[in-house]
Amino acid sequence: MFNLAKTIFFVLTIFAVSATVSFSQNDNMKSGNDNMKSEHESMKSDEPVGKQLDGGILYGQEYDQGMTPVSYSEFIASPESSNGKTVLLKGNVSEVCQAMGCWMTMSDGVNSTRVKTGHEFFLPKDIAGRDAVVYGVFKISEISEEDAKHYAEESKDPSVKPEDIKGPQKAFEIDATGILILNPSDSPAKN
Repeated sequence: MFNLAKTIFFVLTIFAVSATVSFSQNDNMKSGNDNMKSEHESMKSDEPVGKQLDGGILYGQEYDQGMTPVSYSEFIASPESSNGKTVLLKGNVSEVCQAMGCWMTMSDGVNSTRVKTGHEFFLPKDIAGRDAVVYGVFKISEISEEDAKHYAEESKDPSVKPEDIKGPQKAFEIDATGILILNPSDSPAKN
């Protein structure tokens, strides 16, 4: 009987030790997965990554910093002469795509130009009101009603309602390769 009690005690001890080790490994695996998940989530960010330069943050490709940008208001006075040409413009960001940051607009208060990134790079969604330097190919085009409605849906501008857009729309666009969002201290003061 003593041997039977010893055997039962031995079996129960083995069972308890193996159960403890098993649960311990399970907890380590869970915590390891949690660590992996938080590392992955910290790498994944909604904020686009730009390159810090002296005057601001560059998104996309660099352009020749020796070039002199033309002011947007000066440029938009006669845009036809630049249709299909590479331009370097400095102006105010009036809105930004709120879905992905894949476009922005520049405006002089009357005319606006959509600056598209072609999904090659993305912009922060909170840069409206900031000044920017844009490098890319300017074109005067006609966009479909569907595309115009799509842009309106991605906009924060409450005055443009997708349901009010009818037919194709004339558009000024820039296929940008680089956009420098200027530091607030490097932008002229607004009146």
